[in-house]
Amino acid sequence: PTQPNHPSTRRQHHTTHQKRGRPGDSSLRILSMLAGFEAEHERPLLRGNAAKAKLSRNGRGVVLVVILLGCFCCAATTKQVNLPPQTGNPLVNPVSIVVKRFHTLFTWHRSSDSKNTAKTTSNPNPNGPANSNPNPKSKHRHSSNNRHTSTGDCKPATRNKDTKSSSLKSQQERTTEPLLGRDRQHEKDNIMSESAQKNQKLKEGLLAQLPDHSVFKNFVDIMQIPRATFKEWNVRQWAASFGVSHGCSVEQDSVGNLRIRRKASPGYENRAKISIQAHMDMVCEKDPGILTNFDNDPIHGVVEDGWLKAKGTTLGADNGIGVAAALALLQEPELRTGQLEILLTVMEENDMIGATNIDENLLDSEILINVDSESAHEICAGSAGGFVKNIERQGRLEKLRKKEAVLSLDIGNLAGGHTGVDIHEGHANAIVVWGRLLNELERIGISPKVASLNGGSAHNAIPRTVTSQIILPEHQLTQAKETLHRYFAEINKEYLNFEDKRSWELSLSQKSNGLKSPSRYGLSLRESSTLVSLILQIPDGIDRMNAQGMEGVESSMTLSRAKLNTASGLYSLEIFARSSEQSRLRHMDSKLDVIAKSGAATASEPQRPFPSWAPKPDSKVLKQALDSHRKLFGKKPKIFSVHAGLETGILAQKYPNLDTISIGPTIVGAHTTNEALKIDTVIPFYAWLKAIVHDMSSKSYPTAKLPTTSTKTTQALTPSLSQ
Repeated sequence: PTQPNHPSTRRQHHTTHQKRGRPGDSSLRILSMLAGFEAEHERPLLRGNAAKAKLSRNGRGVVLVVILLGCFCCAATTKQVNLPPQTGNPLVNPVSIVVKRFHTLFTWHRSSDSKNTAKTTSNPNPNGPANSNPNPKSKHRHSSNNRHTSTGDCKPATRNKDTKSSSLKSQQERTTEPLLGRDRQHEKDNIMSESAQKNQKLKEGLLAQLPDHSVFKNFVDIMQIPRATFKEWNVRQWAASFGVSHGCSVEQDSVGNLRIRRKASPGYENRAKISIQAHMDMVCEKDPGILTNFDNDPIHGVVEDGWLKAKGTTLGADNGIGVAAALALLQEPELRTGQLEILLTVMEENDMIGATNIDENLLDSEILINVDSESAHEICAGSAGGFVKNIERQGRLEKLRKKEAVLSLDIGNLAGGHTGVDIHEGHANAIVVWGRLLNELERIGISPKVASLNGGSAHNAIPRTVTSQIILPEHQLTQAKETLHRYFAEINKEYLNFEDKRSWELSLSQKSNGLKSPSRYGLSLRESSTLVSLILQIPDGIDRMNAQGMEGVESSMTLSRAKLNTASGLYSLEIFARSSEQSRLRHMDSKLDVIAKSGAATASEPQRPFPSWAPKPDSKVLKQALDSHRKLFGKKPKIFSVHAGLETGILAQKYPNLDTISIGPTIVGAHTTNEALKIDTVIPFYAWLKAIVHDMSSKSYPTAKLPTTSTKTTQALTPSLSQ
């Protein structure tokens, strides 16, 4: 009806029931439920008193008849109905739906009168404010503001319809229909199940391509566990459960390092206490377009030409394969040893935070074998410590004078490299080359003044580029250019065999408008000469090689950064010193202090220091590793000291009596998406590790009491670990 005087408006009771829910609407709702249309359109089935109130007294009989007919029809057949795919439930028996709804409506029909009376008294309009109906005896569950009278217009009815529609919508948002909720949860479970099944198939397929060995099985399990730096709790939980399942005790220290301890075999209580050490975290890198989420997704491995790699991400063999090998020792029931500990550290890939902050009473071993090396059949018996040091001087600035020209002098395309592991390659330092060029100008009587300088990019990188501006007398400009080009070519020729015949780049361009700096100032002639002198005095490159038949660099220094503040005249030089001998580090620190003093500059205290791990010629575990390798492979392994930092250096400082070495399989491209593990080196590496542990346990060594100076505490763990 659209007119106020329509006959139906005079039948208030009937009209009210029309607004509350016509019998035809209720019947259609039940039929649509049976057909599955509500599930398709995500409309809730009749639920609760608020929805049941839509059924009028006159309509309940029709509804009950429809339900009974539905039950009769459904009982006559065993056919199952396919619901729309949006429900997430492929097969639903309509009999169960109808019976459940019939039971719900029948129960409500018997108790609705008394309950509705009480609820109407407290709040006649469930979607409006309490006490909105002043007449508690009203039989109609609608607000008095929405009552229709014979003389009222139809706008209130429209508003009431909108209000009820929005109320129903808000009610749908507040409550979840159980059937549809179960369907959605079932759909999520199906998706998760499908993903788990896919990962399981990939895992099984990868294992089928790898040798049947416990180390590979453990490593593939580890590949399924997210373990980014600072997020190692999942792999720690897994490792702890692994240890407990093999009869070991487990403890975690305050920073998150995990120690798994297996008791000494009967009769081996007085044998050497051995610890196998690895780190749990990995570097997480991926190629563009790869959707891997390192917080949730596993690493998917592939086998190519004898190498185990990952699909567009880092593999995590650094140091997951070490963790796998360490835990595999616990799966060797016939391996009889003294007390055996597995030390798994955290946050190694971020300045070795776990090892640096380890609770010193966590470890109780005399021998430690680190399994984080990346070269098969080699023993790392030492690592370099180091520090960063700055030399600064406040220079005097002078204004650009007449008949002076500004020349831009830029150097580029040098090989560069890491200040530790690449220092033995003999690559040129761009800052040193720049200093040599300016010194050559001074030698032939041309006195340059430095207007700007910026060389080097990082404290641990050999500088590849320098950008600068120098001030020269105009009448010497041509001669200076010729000298710079000639001498630069000579220096480049010196390094051709050290940098794969790389052609360096020298850019010389005159700045007709003067300096880039608005102040148009540069260092004075004397200050410029002092800067060049400091650069050339600082040792750059290898300081000393290892002795005692051990390959590798013992000590080195690198001038890694140089910069001039054009506004203040302050220039600074940053030096990175490394050595496997702590005494040599102190010597290099003193030497830099003397150099700074000679140039009236200020030298800082050593910054960002990390300890060295000096090789021990009388190391028992080193001798045993050599002997075990000869027995297994008939040859002597290579012994070297890595000119970079390792956790073993920090642990050796924490535990001065600890005898340590480091071994591992062959890994290339660590920390990149090209990371690869050479498959045929893994089993020999594990056999060597197992032989060292066995042979060391077969001999009696005097037990050394390790100092415990830490006031921190460790906590005993069960397989259920907290983050």
